[in-house]
Amino acid sequence: MCGICGIVRKNGSAPVDARQLMRMHTAQLHRGPDDSGIFVKENVGLASQRLAILDLSPRGHMPMATEDGRYWIIHNGEVYNYADLRTELEAKGDRFRSATDTEVILAMYQRYGAAMLERFNGMFAFAIWDDVERRLFVARDRQGVKPLVYVEWDDALLFASEEKALIAAGIPAEFDESTWYELLFFRYVAGDRTPFKHIKRLLPGHYLTWENGKTSIHRWWALEPKQEQQSLSLDAAVLRLQELFEDSIRLRRISDVPVGVLLSGGLDSSAMAAMMARQLEREKVNGDAGQVSSFTVRFSQPEYDEGFFANKVAQRWNLKTHELTVDKQDIPQLLEDATRYLDTPIVHNNDLHLLAISRFAKPLVSVLLSGEGSDEVFGGYVRYRLFRYARMFWLMKLFPFSIPQILDPTGRLQKSVRLLQHATLEDAALYSSAEVLPFEVGLANTNERVDFRHRVMTDALKLYDNPVRQVMYYEQHTYLQSILDRNDRMTMGASIECREPYLDYRIVEWTAGLPKSLIVAGGMRKTLLRKAVADLLPPEVLAHPKWGFATPLRAYFREIPQLRDFIAKLPAMDVLDSCPLSKHFLRETVRTFLEGENSALPLVRQLVMTAVWFEVCVRGRREIFS
Repeated sequence: MCGICGIVRKNGSAPVDARQLMRMHTAQLHRGPDDSGIFVKENVGLASQRLAILDLSPRGHMPMATEDGRYWIIHNGEVYNYADLRTELEAKGDRFRSATDTEVILAMYQRYGAAMLERFNGMFAFAIWDDVERRLFVARDRQGVKPLVYVEWDDALLFASEEKALIAAGIPAEFDESTWYELLFFRYVAGDRTPFKHIKRLLPGHYLTWENGKTSIHRWWALEPKQEQQSLSLDAAVLRLQELFEDSIRLRRISDVPVGVLLSGGLDSSAMAAMMARQLEREKVNGDAGQVSSFTVRFSQPEYDEGFFANKVAQRWNLKTHELTVDKQDIPQLLEDATRYLDTPIVHNNDLHLLAISRFAKPLVSVLLSGEGSDEVFGGYVRYRLFRYARMFWLMKLFPFSIPQILDPTGRLQKSVRLLQHATLEDAALYSSAEVLPFEVGLANTNERVDFRHRVMTDALKLYDNPVRQVMYYEQHTYLQSILDRNDRMTMGASIECREPYLDYRIVEWTAGLPKSLIVAGGMRKTLLRKAVADLLPPEVLAHPKWGFATPLRAYFREIPQLRDFIAKLPAMDVLDSCPLSKHFLRETVRTFLEGENSALPLVRQLVMTAVWFEVCVRGRREIFS
């Protein structure tokens, strides 16, 4: 709901420069146009750009202080169960001046310190300054829905919601060329690193403390399977999921501004929209149930358009539909804008369309619900299917032509099949979400370049003995993080808050301990979720196979003159001088793609996204496609 930033310096050093803090503050204006505030006192400075969601009055102004002025807070996100926590605190004698969750966080910190985090159900990144102890406390939510980046520079710690704020403070915008391997293969730099040389992320489920120049980072939450669910039957699991899902939607409807839903027409977003509409229907007053506003991206190409299924849901639940078809001529500008908001190379092809639909929705709503996270939690990705048979992968090496056709008759899993034919099972899981594979571009000995991913996979192997569960755990800590970064930056780029009901921590923790039979049942088509929401959805949607929010990127690259020209110039761009691939290989890849070789698209795509990011975010150029 906000953009936050701050600077703290060692005791006895120069005071915080308010002008430097203001530059950071202004760089994040899009994250909160409703209110802004700055607190500067000697060696500390805090600033907030507020998107008002709860208590729209001036009482929600940040930075917010306790009545005695000891604690100061800046807060991005929502603690959905704040009302229950407030009631508990009031019973203990606390009094509140606002109706915000921010003030509840501050009161909880006064009483419980870091232990309060385990009590929160929400998405958040916040910082609390203790003016007596001269200590800073910075925390991030379990799943990492809300971003937080930081840098230790000279005698100071600087932190913000977005990297651009740190660069505005004077931190050099330098490309960390060692991240090329992750960008080429995975499109996203996982862990605490970013593509910028000096800037780090605070990891999800972690908090940071700073006191007189000393920084300490602690993990306060870890995803671990709880064994008590192992004996659940399918019917019992369906009932429990229905309870959790309904309550998650209820909590994420809490708002003093209009709430809408991103509706693609797939299972996840459709179930979410339907549950929200049913709750409104049950809560109707004087016969007026109101309507859920849904927002759908349409495509003129039938192979990408799911509007038929979205409309079926809208008709069933009387949704107030809003549809947007993105003009192909708007794509270059959207690519530049989306990169500027993301601060990293574009990871997902639909980032541009999410930014466009968020801008389209902003005049009507300030909060959108999204179905992201369901595939990682319920094992929904098509690529997970092969891991059901991963213990047979040695057969693919012996019979490279016949086995893949048996397991993958549609040809949708060709990349995963190639992985299992050429890699160990562990490496196949490691590169499960990769679109460019090392052995296909002539790169070897790349594993040490992706150390964080190896550490996560090691944890997955310790926690689970099933390959499907291992790869799901791994991607919740890697691939999902790129999706959540995208969701936050694209929606907040339009001054909209995005909420993900499937990532309620109760759902995430509960499913992590389910027996594998409930996760991998039914051909990996999220049987558990389908059964739990079966009474909410039209049969066409329930029977609709996994599609995903796909976009016609290949056509964009070849048919839009500005993008085609940009691609033709790629091999000569100096950002690619540090790329581990040879210039000859790059030239041939670009040439063959422009001449019609579709297999070159994944690599060309990532070269384009990295080059655009370098021009926009490192060099600070504008209108690069003009």
